[in-house]
Amino acid sequence: MDRIREAVTRARGGQTKLQERPRGAPSPPAARFLREVAPDTDAFAQASCDFDIFGRRQIISNEQDPVLGAYRVLRTRVLQKMEAEGWRTLAVVSPNSGAGKTVTAINLAIAIGSKQGSRAMLVDLDFYRPSISKYLGLKEPPSVLDFFEGRKTLREVTVRPDLPDVLLVANERVSRRGAEHVSSPRADELIERGINEFKARVIIFDMSPLLGCDDTIAFLPKLDCVLMVAASGSTRVSDLKEARRLLSKTNVIGSVLNKAPTAFSHRDYYHYY
Repeated sequence: MDRIREAVTRARGGQTKLQERPRGAPSPPAARFLREVAPDTDAFAQASCDFDIFGRRQIISNEQDPVLGAYRVLRTRVLQKMEAEGWRTLAVVSPNSGAGKTVTAINLAIAIGSKQGSRAMLVDLDFYRPSISKYLGLKEPPSVLDFFEGRKTLREVTVRPDLPDVLLVANERVSRRGAEHVSSPRADELIERGINEFKARVIIFDMSPLLGCDDTIAFLPKLDCVLMVAASGSTRVSDLKEARRLLSKTNVIGSVLNKAPTAFSHRDYYHYY
């Protein structure tokens, strides 16, 4: 067990392992997702994903994708804890970039949305490297910055991609005013309306890395809990410890160890803890 895994284990007191498809493997045949049509489907603009790129970007591509089964385990543990505490907002964070937090946030949202009657709202608040729309292959989606800057309403920047019951607020523009935006009353409006008006069971925020900018730290008081993502072989133990220190007053629901090779195959697999 490498030092990262030991640090995560000590931090959380246990491990949960989920296996993904081999890195770079093609998506399973595009059966697409089956879902009930929610009564408010027409209330949100539709957005088409490019499922052909999902495989190489490690995104769940359909209901037969083995990755979905893995993330269902993570989903169940996350939802059980959040429901027990009455929590509705979750940020996916990492000490630095490159740990796989965006993939984790997207796949967790898809897994939650695939559970009947369980809507996930996914929001890209990484103002330094916004990438959810790129990972999903969306073409020119509306930006959450248009909402924060007062040019559009929250409903106008919220789209319904052709996934299970997932609502998405994407972003494609970099901003150096992220801390100001997430501390504003509009951030409170996003949370309140997402839960009460848009009927999200969980709002998942893909945040900027904890170290190097103050966006995520500024948003922590508004959040119920966070999920920490680290990458085996690239996240330094010292950075992980500093991130944990910054989260000392925050509810850390769990830790994910990404990019950990398994001894069971010569191919590159990824595990989550």
